Amino acid sequence: MGLFEAIIRALIYLCVVALVFFLCVWVLGQLGFALPYMVINILKVIFVLVAILILVRLFWPYVSGSNLFPPRS
Repeated sequence: MGLFEAIIRALIYLCVVALVFFLCVWVLGQLGFALPYMVINILKVIFVLVAILILVRLFWPYVSGSNLFPPRS
């Protein structure tokens, strides 16, 4: 899988995760379970952490081969 395919796959995964997050919040609101503001913020933080995990897992093969901090000679 090339880098372009990894980028497209990451965008699709992030869109699906965001859709599931907002769909869950909307369904709970329609059922009458009003979530407090702080709970929604905590869920947003969890969403961001999952998004970072998805990006790291998809791009790790491309990042692991590069030497970001080469030793000084």
